[in-house]
Amino acid sequence: MKKISTTNIVIIFMLIAFFISLIILEQIISPTDRMNMLLVSLRQGSIFALLAVSMNLLNGFTGLFSLGHAGFMLIGATTYALFTIPLALRRDVFLWFSDSYVIRISFPEILGSLFGGPGMILGMLIAIILAGLVAAAFAFLVGLPVLRMRSDYLAIATLGFAEIIRAIIMWQGVGPITNAGNPLRMFTRQGSLTVTIGGYEFGLITFTLALLSAICIFIILLLVNSSYGRAFKAIREDEIAAEAMGINLFKHKQLSFCIARSLSA
Repeated sequence: MKKISTTNIVIIFMLIAFFISLIILEQIISPTDRMNMLLVSLRQGSIFALLAVSMNLLNGFTGLFSLGHAGFMLIGATTYALFTIPLALRRDVFLWFSDSYVIRISFPEILGSLFGGPGMILGMLIAIILAGLVAAAFAFLVGLPVLRMRSDYLAIATLGFAEIIRAIIMWQGVGPITNAGNPLRMFTRQGSLTVTIGGYEFGLITFTLALLSAICIFIILLLVNSSYGRAFKAIREDEIAAEAMGINLFKHKQLSFCIARSLSA
């Protein structure tokens, strides 16, 4: 049985201490406190850390020079918003499409009515997972043509597809689904991530975002150290040699592309 090294034990204890500190800070710092900017920075840092690691999986470990991350972040954010806006507020959000909007389901609202606060949190998590899956599906379709390119051509193609995605979402023809160029508002925000114990409400916004980012980064770490990760590195170093060793180039590029895009969403 493989023993856990002292370094890993120290890292585990540091992570536990970090997450406990987040919970404590979130209870003692009020939204109007000047120190609240610390929590805001930690939330943004958690999001950007996951984005950086997902880009590193694609650009760093697999060696694919891709510039289309922003387009897939847009897909994920739009998907999350569409499935978390309460039904009673949709007519105000889809102002120009109030009689024809398509999506009429809100996961936090449905599960919140059944299970209360925990149900609302579960609904938000389902919407986040769905956003990642939709981004991965788009990445799979975009990857079919662009992943046959290399170097600067791949970068230009992915950047172009990101702009195409933005243009499609803003197109009036899909307005009943995406609200066209109008902003999506009133969706369920992270402020709903609270737990009530003994009549006292604990805010868990920063803790939850940091925990989700840590879990996703840990998954990427496991992937990089697996046989798939070694294949990604082989493709980065020399595609001809990797193919000669039996690595399916397109399959592994597509896998890296989809995982990176889903996590960045």
